[in-house]
Amino acid sequence: NDGDFCTVIGGNGAGKSTLLKVLCRITSPTDGRVRFRGRIASMLEVGTGFHAELTGRENIYLNGAILGMTKKEVASKIDSIIEFSECEKFIDTPVKLAFAVAAHLDAEIMIMDEVLAVGDMHFQKKCIGKMRDLATEEDRTVLYVSHNMNTIRDLCDRCIVLDHGKIVFDGDVED
Repeated sequence: NDGDFCTVIGGNGAGKSTLLKVLCRITSPTDGRVRFRGRIASMLEVGTGFHAELTGRENIYLNGAILGMTKKEVASKIDSIIEFSECEKFIDTPVKLAFAVAAHLDAEIMIMDEVLAVGDMHFQKKCIGKMRDLATEEDRTVLYVSHNMNTIRDLCDRCIVLDHGKIVFDGDVED
């Protein structure tokens, strides 16, 4: 639903990564089908879609294109992306700007898989705030996979628990 901040949790082998790959159209479901409304921006791994030999600026355009943005759309947001990444001084050298790009896309659905597992505490808090703002202020749906229950409690309204590919719980995070 618009504005939902949902987490998917479960043990190793529960099906979390497979679910995300199906939702992002990386793999096809073996059974059933997936329906969604809007553009999906996904970050399944920090640095995915980034090329080490390109500058940060070039990587922003590349990643935007991979996610379906036009050059004009990327150009209209590039200053905000660079500012958010806190890499202004190094933007024309190879840097990873994955979260900064994904957070500034005009996607209705954002899928984030353990994106806060790296980076310093300041940047993690900034990312958490940005994701919360996207969900509440811009009515974007965020699907967040993490093993950090404190972050899940801070961010998420809804929790889905998977076990061997089956939903065993769908409800309030505290429950």
